[in-house]
Amino acid sequence: MSRLIKTALDTRASAGRPIRVGFVGSGRMGTGAICQIGKMSGMEVTAIADIAPERATEAFVKSEVPESDIELATSRDDAEAAIAAGKRISTADWRLLLALDIDVVVEATGNPEVGAQVALEAILNDKHIVMLNVETDVVVGSILSSIAANKGVVYTVSSGDEPGLIAELYDRYAGLGFEIVATGKSPSSIGEYDRYATVDSVRADAERMGINPHFLVTFRDATKTMIEMAAVSNYTGMRADVRGMHGPIAGVEEISRFFRPKSVGGELNSTGVIDYARPLKNDDGTIDFFRSVTPGVFMVIYTDNEQIRADLDYLDVYGSDGYYVMHTPYHLVSNEIPLSIVQAVEFGEPTVYPKQGLVSEVFAATKIPMSAGDTIDGAGGSTVYSLVDDFETCKSENIVPLALLTDAKLKCDVEPDQIITYDMVEINTSTSLYHLRSLQDSMGK
Repeated sequence: MSRLIKTALDTRASAGRPIRVGFVGSGRMGTGAICQIGKMSGMEVTAIADIAPERATEAFVKSEVPESDIELATSRDDAEAAIAAGKRISTADWRLLLALDIDVVVEATGNPEVGAQVALEAILNDKHIVMLNVETDVVVGSILSSIAANKGVVYTVSSGDEPGLIAELYDRYAGLGFEIVATGKSPSSIGEYDRYATVDSVRADAERMGINPHFLVTFRDATKTMIEMAAVSNYTGMRADVRGMHGPIAGVEEISRFFRPKSVGGELNSTGVIDYARPLKNDDGTIDFFRSVTPGVFMVIYTDNEQIRADLDYLDVYGSDGYYVMHTPYHLVSNEIPLSIVQAVEFGEPTVYPKQGLVSEVFAATKIPMSAGDTIDGAGGSTVYSLVDDFETCKSENIVPLALLTDAKLKCDVEPDQIITYDMVEINTSTSLYHLRSLQDSMGK
């Protein structure tokens, strides 16, 4: 973030006109961002919508808003009166936020269909939209971004999470003239990688960690990684080197050796690739956070200039022969979300969006044998895992995007590891996600 964000916020605070933010969804990630905003000047969370409005109220309380200053609203009139009286709004109806005097909506549900509805309606109501919901972005982000541009508002995926952090590294090092060889993430959860993870197989760990088992499945089977790296692909134009990416076990030192062309001792068929690295482990099975990039992101850069190589070697940057790894060993998934809010509202700029159109597609393969008539439960379930590949390749193979498969019914028997194509399933064609995707496809986005 090169803009003077604090200066912009201080100016707003001095003028008594803070950026007014509305959140849709107050789960762990959203609540963390709400609490961070609570410590900031020049920005405030005005309203939170959640299907369980008591969670919205709880998020406000955690952000140090007195409970007496929070009002449950069910109508526009009630909400506007409460805001005029200096109150904050919790509600079960996210559409209520669109009628209020707020600058930006943050979509934090993680549900692709809800995300599509919220993003579209926010844009049509002249609100900037910040997506924590990457699941929606990789399916219909291109068309949403286009509609937002036509409306004069910003559509963006958020800072803090890995796509935002990678985008910042990409803009920095590509802007400096380095060749970007590879980029990726190395989440802690992928240390227990299991392509065939199910809700039952992760339940004990999920209970111990205090998280939803469906959420944990998306990390263990690499679904979340496929989705987030597809978002990076659609921003940068970089692609998976192989279907599903390589995903080696690699730390800081190994990354720059693995992610270089085969012709110079690496494992890549091409350069300019998205990927991920599974963390190294200690003898006792715990993650070696010292030698791994985990839980951060990495970027392998290349230069053929001898002086630049000498400078990077002198500075002890990991790498050799012109290939170096730049990395950030963390990602502040909730804490840095407000940066994208400022970037959108103050400067009219997105953090991450499908700048290159739909370059990569996230799709599904089966975890288990299934029969005609069976229902696919979608991401985070027990029936399919996800992969990523070039959009054009997937289009030619008639492959269904992952998010359109939720509750789809099989028309034929399938074996494990079978890619799901349109002729194999009956999908719900009445959703906003489906209609937006159809429009996007028809426009060649």
